[in-house]
Amino acid sequence: MIKYTLFLTFFIFLTSCERSDKELTSPFIGQAMTMQYRVLIGKPVDRKEGREIRRIISDTFDEIDAIYNKWNPNSEVSQLNNSKAGQKISISKKLELFLTQTHRLVTLSDGKFDPTIEAAQKAWKDCFKKNIAPREEEVHKLSEAVGWDKIHIADGLFWKDHDMLELDLGGVAKGYAIDLVLERLNDAGYPDVYVEWGGEIRTSGRHPEDRPWRIFVSNKGSIDPSAALAIVDMNNNAVASSGDYLQNWTVEGKTYFHIIDPQTLHPLVATSHTICCATIIAENCMTADALATAVMLFNSPSEAEAWLEGLKKEMPELQYWIEARSNP
Repeated sequence: MIKYTLFLTFFIFLTSCERSDKELTSPFIGQAMTMQYRVLIGKPVDRKEGREIRRIISDTFDEIDAIYNKWNPNSEVSQLNNSKAGQKISISKKLELFLTQTHRLVTLSDGKFDPTIEAAQKAWKDCFKKNIAPREEEVHKLSEAVGWDKIHIADGLFWKDHDMLELDLGGVAKGYAIDLVLERLNDAGYPDVYVEWGGEIRTSGRHPEDRPWRIFVSNKGSIDPSAALAIVDMNNNAVASSGDYLQNWTVEGKTYFHIIDPQTLHPLVATSHTICCATIIAENCMTADALATAVMLFNSPSEAEAWLEGLKKEMPELQYWIEARSNP
C-alpha cells in the first residue's frame, strides 16, 4: 500500500468534459499518494481485463513511490538525497532513464525548471513556519547546494558535489506517472485511454463516441465550464498546469508561493500583475509538467509566451494558456 505523500501541492485547473457512463467507457478510480486518479478505458472490459488494468495502475504507482518519492524514506531518490558529497551510488536503469529525460527538460527550460532546489525549499519553509524570511546571507550560501550541474550520472552511478544537495522530483514525477500508466495500458492492448491524476491528464486514441477525448481549461481554478478559458480536444497528447493558489505564505508584507526560482533561490512573490497560473499541452505529461512550472518563473505573460513560441520550432504540438492576476 502506498503511504507517502509525493506532492505537497497540486493544481486542478483542468477538468474532464467526459462522461463516465459505464456503457461507453470503463472507469477505474482510486487514490495514490493522497491524490485521486481516474483512468477511462474507451470500451467496456470484462472481469479479467479489469483485473489486468487495475494491476497495471497499481504497479505503476507503487513504482513511482519506490523510486521517485522524496517523502518515502526508503525510495531511491531518498537514498540519493541522504548521500554525502562525492559518494557514488548505484542507481536503477529506470531512475537513470528518468534523470536523463529530466536533464533534457532542465536544458529546454534554460534552467528555470531545476529539481535540485530542495535545500532552498526546506530553508524557506522552515522560516515561514516561524513567520520570518531567511537572511540573504543564508540564501546565498544555499547556492552551493543547488544546481543541476552539481549532480553527475555515469555508468549507472550517481554522485553530487554537496552534502546538502537534494532532489525534489515532484515537478515531473507526477506527469511521468501518468505517462507510464497510459503507455503501459497501450502496450497491454488498450489503445483508447484517458488518464488523470491530481489535475493533470494524458490521452491516447479516441473516445467511444468516435471523437477526441475532451477537457476544459478552467479560469483561475473555477470548476464552471461556462467560464472556461478553452474546451480542448485531446489528440494523443497531455496537459498540465501550475499556479499559485493552493500554497502560499504572507510574511513581512509579501505573499510568497511554493515555486522557488533556481537562479535567485527565492520563492516567487505574488503581485497584481504576476503570472498566477499556466496550462501547457505537450506530447507527454512529463514535458507539460516541467514547462508549466518553468512558465511561472517569467516576469510577465508576454515574456513567457515569447519563450513558448520559440519552443514551437521543435515542439509544434505545443499549446498554452497563461493568466496574470490582472491586466497591466
